[in-house]
Amino acid sequence: MFNREKLVLAVATLLCVFSSSTAAFAATEPRMDESAAEAASLNNMAVTSAKDNKYDEAIDLLKRAIALRPDQYMAHYNLGCIFQVKKNFDLSIEAFKETLRLKPEFADAYHHLGVSYNETKRYADAIESLTRALRLTPDNADSLYELGFAYYMLGRDEDAVNEFKQATRLKPDSSAAYNSLGVSYCHLHQFKEAIESLERAAHLAPDSADVYNNLGSVYVDDGRPKEAISAFTQALRLKPDYPAALNNLGMAYASIEDYDRAIESLQQATRLKPDLAEAQYNLGFVFSKKGRAKLAIKSYEQALLLKPDFAEAHNNLAIIYVQQGDRARALEQYTLLKAIDYELAQKLFVMIFKDKILTVGSRSGTP
Repeated sequence: MFNREKLVLAVATLLCVFSSSTAAFAATEPRMDESAAEAASLNNMAVTSAKDNKYDEAIDLLKRAIALRPDQYMAHYNLGCIFQVKKNFDLSIEAFKETLRLKPEFADAYHHLGVSYNETKRYADAIESLTRALRLTPDNADSLYELGFAYYMLGRDEDAVNEFKQATRLKPDSSAAYNSLGVSYCHLHQFKEAIESLERAAHLAPDSADVYNNLGSVYVDDGRPKEAISAFTQALRLKPDYPAALNNLGMAYASIEDYDRAIESLQQATRLKPDLAEAQYNLGFVFSKKGRAKLAIKSYEQALLLKPDFAEAHNNLAIIYVQQGDRARALEQYTLLKAIDYELAQKLFVMIFKDKILTVGSRSGTP
């Protein structure tokens, strides 16, 4: 069994539209007092600075606006957007929460709060915020996408598919949405739909190595190694230093027993990313198939240095030791494996002592 690099889901979007505040104040305060007018002016200056990528300057202006008028919800919202762009997600969450305390029906604030929750892996909170955003703006493709992302990360693939499908309906030119839809279909083993979605993503984003890597991975799962090789090769044309695609290409070559090309691809992957345990494991598998036990052992040991709880590597290493007649070392791997994957360890135990078990069994039927 090979280990493939995980499918690449498109990253959550970070798109903030900074908002000017004078109109908001005018709507609620026809006679804007001096502090409100100055706060609005500071907010709008901050928007200009943010659009020029002068984020620290914008933050200072917004904090001054908030000091003058703590009820200036647009200033809190813009502050959250800037913190989000600067990837300070904890502060962005605080700012968006304060925005929503001041203006509870602000859909964009719920949306961006959900984005920040996604970025901090608080997926249940993201779902709550994005669901509220979509109650206010049901046709927001970006909120649907973010909601699909949160469902996907929680392993709720059917829910993810539903959200990504709606996102593609509203935004048919979104390669990210089609890519993510394809990945979610793959997790559901709906390979036909996955391939259709990923091919659409590739059409929309022909320069995306990630999309072609995902497409190749689905072809592998669908038992189509030649198409997989073609897709991985295209990913590497676009991004030659792509360890995951090299690892996956090696896996695809090995599946058609082209072990020399498999080794070449896998060794390139490990040179580019020496800490890629999956590539080391796959090298061990291919070397074993080639009858090169010493190199296989070395690769499995390297995989285990990188990932000590790599159950399949413990198992395969033990099998090589059994084949070499080294039962003691095989048992060492069995002992380690038992704490990681008890069921697999029990199967390994039977293999280690297969000859003795068979002997006992044959004697029991002797008159």
